[in-house]
Amino acid sequence: MDPAEPKPPTAEPPSSERTVIAEPTGLAGIRPGNDPGPEHQPAPGVGSELRAGFRYRLIKRLGHGSFGSVFFARCLDHDPRRDDSPPARVAIKILGASRKNAAELLRRELAAMLAIRHSHIPRVYDWSLEDGCAFVVMQYFPAGNLRDVMPMEGLVSQETVWKLLADMLGALDVAHRASVLHLDIKPANVLLDGLGGFVLTDFGVSQSSKMARGLLPFSVGTRGYQAPEQRDERFDEYDLRTDLWSLGATAWAFATGIHLAERSDLMTFDADAATGLPLLSKFRKDVSPELEDVVMRLLRVDPAKRPGSVAEVLARVTAARGGPDTAPPAFSTDRRSNLDDDEVEALIDSLVDPLLISICRNAAFRSFFVRFDDGEALCTEEEGLSYAFLLLRGTIEVSRNDREITRITGEGRIVGEVGTLSGIERTATLRAAGSVLAIVLNEAELERFLTVNPAMALRVIRSMAHRLSSAPNSEKSD
Repeated sequence: MDPAEPKPPTAEPPSSERTVIAEPTGLAGIRPGNDPGPEHQPAPGVGSELRAGFRYRLIKRLGHGSFGSVFFARCLDHDPRRDDSPPARVAIKILGASRKNAAELLRRELAAMLAIRHSHIPRVYDWSLEDGCAFVVMQYFPAGNLRDVMPMEGLVSQETVWKLLADMLGALDVAHRASVLHLDIKPANVLLDGLGGFVLTDFGVSQSSKMARGLLPFSVGTRGYQAPEQRDERFDEYDLRTDLWSLGATAWAFATGIHLAERSDLMTFDADAATGLPLLSKFRKDVSPELEDVVMRLLRVDPAKRPGSVAEVLARVTAARGGPDTAPPAFSTDRRSNLDDDEVEALIDSLVDPLLISICRNAAFRSFFVRFDDGEALCTEEEGLSYAFLLLRGTIEVSRNDREITRITGEGRIVGEVGTLSGIERTATLRAAGSVLAIVLNEAELERFLTVNPAMALRVIRSMAHRLSSAPNSEKSD
C-alpha cells in the first residue's frame, strides 16, 4: 500500500452526532467504515472505474452515509502538462441511488463549490450528474478532519484555535460574498490541510443567503452546532450570522476538547440567555480574554447581537493574532439606538417619502435609529468593518486624507453600501456635519433589508449605477 494513502478508520463517531435533516446530506452524513449496508451500497466500489471529463479508479472508501460514499481515487488520465488535468490523487463523492433527494443535494453542493474559489475550500476538478452514477471529483486532503483528530489532540494551543477561526472566516467570507450559506459547520466538516491549516468542506445543504420563507422543507445543521434559529426551524431568520454561530460552536469545541453533539446539556437556547454555551474560561482556565470574547460573541442567542459580518470578526481575529494595528470601529454592534420612542415618532412624522415612512414604522427597526452628533465619525478610512447608513435627516461630510471631497444630504440616501456588501476597506471617512439621524445596518441586516424592501433595493441599484457612471472619482467609493 502506498504509505501516503489513507488508512482505514478504526471507529465510528458516536451516534449522537448526526445531521438533523429529513433527507441525506453531503459529507455531513458520512460515517467512517467499509460496510455501509445493502440499502446504502452504491453501484461502484473499490476497483471500479468512473468516467467524466477524465477517468478515475476508486482505491479506498473514506466514508459513507445515506447519500452515498466518498472514495480516495486515482486519476488515470492525470497529465501534469495539461492545465485542466486533475491531480493524480483525488477524492470522489458518489451519489447513492436509493434516496430520491440525494441528487438535488449533490447538485446543490456542486453549484456552491463552483461559485466560490478559496484556498480553504476544496477545489472541484470534474463531475458527472448522470442518473445511476452521479459523482463529484474534489481535492483530496489525506490528514482527515477535525472531528477525527480531536480525541488525540488534547487541549490544543490557543494559536491553533485562532488559526482555525482565521481559515474558516476566510472561506466563509468568499462563500457569503457569493450569497452562499454553509449551514452545517462542525468539526467533521473541517478538514486538515496537512500544513497546519484548515479547510471547510461539505456544502451539500448550503442555501442562498437571500432565502425566502418556506424554501427549506427540512431542518439543517447538526445537533450541538445548530444556531438557535436552526434548531427551532425559523427558516426565514437564516442569514450569515447562522454560519457564524456554528463556527463559534466549532471553535468552542476545538478549544475545550468537548464534542457538543454529546453534550446537549451544555446548550442554552433560552431567549433570556446571553450566549448559548458557557464561557470558555469555565472549561479552560488559560484561555485569553481576547479569544473568549471573539468566540462568545459568535454564540449570542439573539442573532442581532452577533457580529453582522465576517469582516467584523476577521478584524478582531487579525488584531488579536498580532496583525496590523486595527483601530476600533467608529460604530459597533454594541451601540444601537440612542433615540427614545418619542424622538423616533417625531422623526418619522417629519419624513416626506411614503416608502421611507412605511419602512421606519416597522417595529423591527426601532433599535436601528441612531443620532450622530456634529463632527462624529460614522465610519473611517481603511476601516474593515461593514456598516451602511440610511440617512433620514442631516448632512454627511465625505473626506479623504482629512480633506473634504463632498457632502451627502437628502432623506432616504444610503451610504456605505458598497463597502458593506463587498467587504472592502473604506476609502473615505464619513462624518456628521451637524446632527445626523440615520438607520444603521450591518451586512446581514442590509441584505435582509434590501430583500424585504425591493423598492428600496431598486433605488440603491440606481443610485450606485448613477454614482459609478457620472460622479467624479472622489465620490465613487465609500
